[in-house]
Amino acid sequence: MEGQPRSAVISGASTQTPRVGIVIRTRDRPLFVRRALACVLAQSWPHWQIALINDGGARPALEAAIADASAITPFPKGALVVEHLPRSGGRSAAFNLGVERLETDFITCLDDDDTWSPDFLHDLIGFQQETAALVPDLGGVMCRLAAIREEVVEKAGKQSIVTLGEDDLPNAFKRDDFFINPIAYACYRQDVYPVQWMLNREAVRAAGGFPEAFNVMEDRAFMTRFLQRWRLAVLNKPLAFHHRRVSRRKDSARQVEMNTIDNPSYDWRLFADLARIPTHSPPDTDIATTEHDTRLRAIAALVLREVNDETSALWHKMDGEAARLHQRLQRLEHRLTNSAVTEPISADPAQVAWSLWPHLGDHDIGHTIAPGTPFAGRFELSQAFDIPGRLVHGSKAARRLVVQLPQTRDWSAIEIVLDGLAAPGAGLRCSFEVEGDTGYLFETALSIHRRDRLGRAQNRLLEPHVHACPAGTNAQFTREFSGALLADGESAKLSIILPRHAENFRFCCRDLVISRI
Repeated sequence: MEGQPRSAVISGASTQTPRVGIVIRTRDRPLFVRRALACVLAQSWPHWQIALINDGGARPALEAAIADASAITPFPKGALVVEHLPRSGGRSAAFNLGVERLETDFITCLDDDDTWSPDFLHDLIGFQQETAALVPDLGGVMCRLAAIREEVVEKAGKQSIVTLGEDDLPNAFKRDDFFINPIAYACYRQDVYPVQWMLNREAVRAAGGFPEAFNVMEDRAFMTRFLQRWRLAVLNKPLAFHHRRVSRRKDSARQVEMNTIDNPSYDWRLFADLARIPTHSPPDTDIATTEHDTRLRAIAALVLREVNDETSALWHKMDGEAARLHQRLQRLEHRLTNSAVTEPISADPAQVAWSLWPHLGDHDIGHTIAPGTPFAGRFELSQAFDIPGRLVHGSKAARRLVVQLPQTRDWSAIEIVLDGLAAPGAGLRCSFEVEGDTGYLFETALSIHRRDRLGRAQNRLLEPHVHACPAGTNAQFTREFSGALLADGESAKLSIILPRHAENFRFCCRDLVISRI
C-alpha cells in the first residue's frame, strides 16, 4: 500500500453509492453505547455499516444495550458487525480491527459516548463528492463540533444521562480554514476529534491506522501522519457532538463514565510528544530520500510550536486584562446611560417589622455558610447538595450583603424567615434591592412549611414571580403576602430562587425591609 501514489489510493472509492463504515470502540459502557447506536439508526443516509468492537468488556451488558437500541428501529441485515475480544487490546487496536472488519468506501470513528446529528453522514457524503472533483488528494472530510456537558446520575439503582448544557470550545476548533492546516494541527493551533471526520478507508490503512502502542492521543498521532499525505476538508456545520463529563470520585482511577481527555491517569506528556512528527534522524534512514520533506515540515512545526509557547502566556495575560477592562467599561457606561439612581427603600417606620442593616451590626462580617444555618439575622441558604466554598460577606458601611456560591445546580435559594413578624391575621410587605454585575433572571415565592395529617413535613412554594436584575445597576422589588397565605403553614419564608446551573454566582443584596400591612 505504501508504494502506491496518493491518487491511486484516493481513487479507490466506489463509483456507486458510497458506503460508510462506522467503528465504535467500547468496553463496559452499555449506557453510552445504547445512545451511540441509536444516533446511527437515526441517520438520514442509509448506506452504512457498524463495526462494534467490544474491547474485553462484559458481553451480556453490551448485548442488552444493542437489543435496547434496536427495539424501535431494527438494524438492517448485515449493518452491524460485533466483535467480542476476550481481553482488552487497547483503544488503537480496537479501531484498527474495526477498519479491517469493514469493506466500505469511507471510515468514521464514533466513540461510544459521542453522538451525531441525523444528517451527519448525508451531509458529509455530499460535501465529499462536491470537493473531490476539485481536490485530487482529498483524503476525507469533516464537520464542525459542539461540546455537550453532561453527568451520569443514578436513581433507584438505574443510571441515566443528564444534559447540563453546551461548553465553549478552544479557539483551535473554531478556525475558518477550508482545509485542516498540517502545520497548525502539529502545533496544536488547530484541532480535530475523531467524531468529526469521515475518511477514505484505503487512505486510513495507508497511513497505518491508529498507533497501537498509544494509550491516549492515538488519534492525534494518526492525524498528524494522515495530513502529511492527504487533505481534510471542513464542512462549516456543527453535526458532531462531543459529550463531556468532568465529575470524578478520585483522580487516580480510569472510571468508565469519564472522558479520556479529562482523566489524569493517562500518560499525556509522553504520548503528546510521541504524536508529533519526529525531528531526529531515525536509525538506518536515508535522509536524501522521501524523508527529507517530512523532516523539513517537522522542523518548521517545532519552530512554530516553540514560538507559540513563548508568546501564548503573554497573549493570555493581555486577553485577560482586556476582558476585565471591557467589563469595567461596560458597567461604567451602563451606569452613565442609566442616570436614574435608586432611592433607599421607603417604609413607614411604625410598620417596619424587620430590616437588614440595623440587625447586621456595625462591623463587617465574613464567613462560610451552610444550607439551613441562619446568617445575617434571618437569612438562610437552601441547597439540597453539599459543596465547599459557599461564602457570605456583609458590610453595613458599604450597604452590601454578598453571598457567593460555587454552583447553583437544580435548586438554590436565599430565604428570609418571616416567622413572628406579622400581626395576627395581617400580611407582610417584603421590599429588597439587589445588584448584579451581569444581568440575570430570578424568582421569588412564599415558601410554606407544614405537616400533613400523617405528620410528614411538606414544603410548598406559593405565588411565584419571575424578576429581571439588570446588568451593572441596582433594582428594587416588592412582594406582598396576605395574612391568609402566611397562616397556611407552621413556618413561612421569602424565597429568592437563584438562576439554575450557574457557576460562581454572586447574589448581592443592597437593602431589605419587611413591613406589616
